[in-house]
Amino acid sequence: MQFIPNLNNLQSSSRNRLYHHPRYHCTSGEYETDIMHRTLYVLVYPSRLFAAHWSFWLPYPTSSDSEPSHIGDRIHVTGDRLNGFVYEYIRDYNVSEDDRHPNAFPIGSILVTDLSEASNDGKALSGEGVGSAVLNAFDKACREVPAPGPSLNKVNSGTAGGAPPKRAKVKDCQWWIKEAVSHLVERGMLLPLVENDEGEIPASRVSNLPRH
Repeated sequence: MQFIPNLNNLQSSSRNRLYHHPRYHCTSGEYETDIMHRTLYVLVYPSRLFAAHWSFWLPYPTSSDSEPSHIGDRIHVTGDRLNGFVYEYIRDYNVSEDDRHPNAFPIGSILVTDLSEASNDGKALSGEGVGSAVLNAFDKACREVPAPGPSLNKVNSGTAGGAPPKRAKVKDCQWWIKEAVSHLVERGMLLPLVENDEGEIPASRVSNLPRH
């Protein structure tokens, strides 16, 4: 997996086609999926000072063979390490209009049946908001991975005896994506892009994503 900063004058083939948009870069074309699957990406929002924000990204299907849609579903946890995070499933997100210029990395494929709209009585899991509708099976599975709570110690949060507080394990959006990928694989919902290749399994792809 690699970030392609300049796609000018590159040759494409049916197996290795590179897509490019001025604000949206991905090495996705080599993993053309059939009509029964959709490619799941991770959007990485670069940051020089802090850890990059990670989101799942499911572009909507298009009739074009040369460029994917810039509009799709964005799934992530939003917040910060001090106050904790909340889960969001955002429809009709246009990645080309985001001035943070995220890079997209394909990590696996999802059956379209798991992305079908839920029935009208579909509800969010306990603790995710009363009346919040579950959109599809993929959304439901993602909700099963709890959004991380605070993982940074606040100022003056030491113990009564003056001992320094224990250092909590850092849990953020990147941590949640990794946990969600593991859960989706265990559920049989997230499939490899390339079969029978140990280096192409979703967990391996996520482990190679940029951290900043």
